Amino acid sequence: VETSIEGDLDLRGFLGVDPNTPMGFSKITGTVTVDAPDATDEQLAALKGAVDAHCPMCDFLGGTCTMTLGLDCKPSEGLAAGNDEGLSAEAIGDLGAALGADPAAAMVIYKSSSKLEKGLCTSVTLPNTPHHGPYVIDEPSAMPGGQNKGPNPMDLCLGALSTCQDITYKAYATAMSIPLAKVETSIEGDLDLRGFLGVDPNTPMGFSKITGTVTVDAPDATDEQLAALKGAVDAHCPMCDFLGGTCTMTLGLDCKPSEGLAAGNDEGLSAEAIGDLGAALGADPAAAMVIYKSSSKLEKGLCTSVTLPNTPHHGPYVIDEPSAMPGGQNKGPNPMDLCLGALSTCQDITYKAYATAMSIPLAKVETSIEG
Repeated sequence: VETSIEGDLDLRGFLGVDPNTPMGFSKITGTVTVDAPDATDEQLAALKGAVDAHCPMCDFLGGTCTMTLGLDCKPSEGLAAGNDEGLSAEAIGDLGAALGADPAAAMVIYKSSSKLEKGLCTSVTLPNTPHHGPYVIDEPSAMPGGQNKGPNPMDLCLGALSTCQDITYKAYATAMSIPLAKVETSIEGDLDLRGFLGVDPNTPMGFSKITGTVTVDAPDATDEQLAALKGAVDAHCPMCDFLGGTCTMTLGLDCKPSEGLAAGNDEGLSAEAIGDLGAALGADPAAAMVIYKSSSKLEKGLCTSVTLPNTPHHGPYVIDEPSAMPGGQNKGPNPMDLCLGALSTCQDITYKAYATAMSIPLAKVETSIEG
C-alpha cells in the first residue's frame, strides 16, 4: 500500500490577515495505490468502501474540509539556534501585510506520500521537506500485524496539534511583544478501537476527546497578556481550527519557569487475528479505549521537537516552519505536513487491515495526498 496526500492551506488565516479565512486545510486530495493484481474491481470497490467507512483519520478529519481520496491499483514496479532565528514582530507584520496585499501568495500546498508493504508498518515522506525523514509509522503489538516500529498515525496527528500549538504561541507572543522563553505542550486523545475494527457501528472511528496543557515560560507577562495570547492562539492555530469540530477539545494554558518541566512476512497479521481482536473488544468495550499522547517543546525560533509518549523509544521528531516564515529554519516538516502524514499512513494501515480481514490479496499500498 502506498499513499500520497496533499492539503491546501491559506496562511492568511494563521496570520490573522483575513478573519474569514479558515486556519486549517480548505481541501485535501490524495491517491492510495495498492499492489493487488489478483483482486477484482468488485473487491477493490468493496475494500475502498470499508476503508472509507473505518479509517480513523478520515472519520476525524472528514468534516473539517473537502476530502477526496482516490484508489489506484497497479504493480509495485515504478511506484513512486543561539537566537530566535530571524523571528520578530516586524518580520511577522511585514509578512502579514504582504499576504494581505497579495492573497494568492498566501496559498500553501502541503503534501504527504507513504508506502506500506509488510504487516501494518508504513513509511511516510513529506515532499515539502524531502531532506527530512522518511518516518516509520506502525501499530502497537496488541494490533495484529503491528510491530511497534514507530508511532501510530493518531499519535502523529496529536504531534501535529501539539507542535502547531508551540509554534502559534511563539509567533503570536512575538507579534504581541510578550516575552516568552519557552513553550511546552502535552496532549492526550481518547479513541475507542471498536470503531476502527467495525465492532460497533455507533462507535466513532476517530478521537472522542482531546485534552492538553500548554506551559509557557513567560515570567514577565501579566495575566491580561497571557489571556490575550491564549485568545489569539485559540483563534489562529491551524490545527485547532482543523480539528476543533471533530470532537471535544480542551487545551489549557499554564505559566511557570523552565525548571522542573517535566519484515519477511506480514508480522502476525491475519484475518483470524483481526477477527479475534474484534470479538474480544466487542465482549469488553472498555478494553477498546486507547489514549494517544503527544508532548512537544519549543525554545528558539519556531523550531519545536515532539515526542509521542506511547512510543517513547521512537523520536523525538523535529518540527519547524519553512524559511519563508519569520523564525523558520526548515529543520523539519511543518505541523500541517505531519497531519497529512498521519492521514496517509492511516489510509495505508486501514487498507491493509481490511484487505486482510476481507481475504483480498494485497501486496502493497501507496497513498499520495495534497492539501
